[in-house]
Amino acid sequence: SGRCFIITADETRNCRVISKLNGNKPANTHHSSCENRGHIKVPRGFSPVTRLLDLRGNHFHYIPSNSFPGLSQVVSLHLQRCKIVEVEEGAFSGMKGLIYLYLSENDLTSLSPDAFKGLPQLTYLHLEKNRFVDFPKGAFRLVPGLQALHLENNAITKLEPGILTGAEGLRALYLTRNNIQHMSPRALDQARELDALHLGGNKLKEVPTEALERAGNIRDLRLSGNPVLWVGPNAFRPLERSLKELYLDNMGLEKMSKDALAGVGPELRSLFLEGNKLEEMPDFRPLSSLEVINLADNPLMCDCPLLPLRLWIEKINLKVRATCANPPELKGKRVKDVHMFKACPGGESLPSPPTSTSKPAKPKPVHPTGLRQVKTLKAKSKPHKSRNKNKNDKKWSRT
Repeated sequence: SGRCFIITADETRNCRVISKLNGNKPANTHHSSCENRGHIKVPRGFSPVTRLLDLRGNHFHYIPSNSFPGLSQVVSLHLQRCKIVEVEEGAFSGMKGLIYLYLSENDLTSLSPDAFKGLPQLTYLHLEKNRFVDFPKGAFRLVPGLQALHLENNAITKLEPGILTGAEGLRALYLTRNNIQHMSPRALDQARELDALHLGGNKLKEVPTEALERAGNIRDLRLSGNPVLWVGPNAFRPLERSLKELYLDNMGLEKMSKDALAGVGPELRSLFLEGNKLEEMPDFRPLSSLEVINLADNPLMCDCPLLPLRLWIEKINLKVRATCANPPELKGKRVKDVHMFKACPGGESLPSPPTSTSKPAKPKPVHPTGLRQVKTLKAKSKPHKSRNKNKNDKKWSRT
């Protein structure tokens, strides 16, 4: 194919440069790698045509100002697991082509407002698995092109107004497994373009409906694992034109208003409610576009109040995992297989249970060798047809 890899020594200690060549053409991909080398300072001297710079697994502790001079073509910078506690103002100055910045698995607790100065193209920022207790508010005002912000597995306790100032184009905010207990109604004021909001594994006690009113374009909302016991009416109506995926699983959810999902019906494609404590379900009838639903591991009470769910299951062409927990005689039985709903007011249209009339016994199958024997006997009783019968014998033997 004419492609080869050249590894050359770099003036930086223990580093290597990987250039991907295509025949005699100049390198179109240039990777510089210094991962897991024990460096305590950011090495220098990398090629100015470097596109990917991998420095993960070192011991920098802090990133000084102007740490990457002459690297304007770097697109992806990896600084994971470098024990970083501070990023100084202008640390990345001059990296005007940087799109991906990985600062995951460090010891950051805060960020300077000018930490990302000089990164006009920054699009994907990874800050997961650090030590943030407060959302790094104000750190994104110089990165207007930011589209995805990863802050999973930190210790953030609240989301205050204005946290996304400067990041008005943000499309995805990942805050799974923090310690968030409170979300201001104005926390998402600057998130008009937000498409995905992941808040699973936090300590929210209610659906942040007011905050969602500021971010009416969210398609993917995840609240899994929050201790929300009750979902009230119209909880997701602010997202009625956009919401496609809704995760409310494993929350300890005990009750949902009949109208909890009002407004989101025409757009919603996936709904996850498994692993809760729901005995009844909200009204699913408006969910006309649903493609995936999971209701497993809920202690459903299979009595007349659950009739709307049974009627809905009858009408849709979806596999619905829903089993009874009570009454005891129905425990473990699929809701769809419970026929007592037909006796409930409004359940007359449900199919009747199968009758227990005895079915006629099926004829005992005859082994093919028996068939051959019968045919042979018949052939002997009528010699003038024996030639045709012998042909049939050969057909059976081939099968």
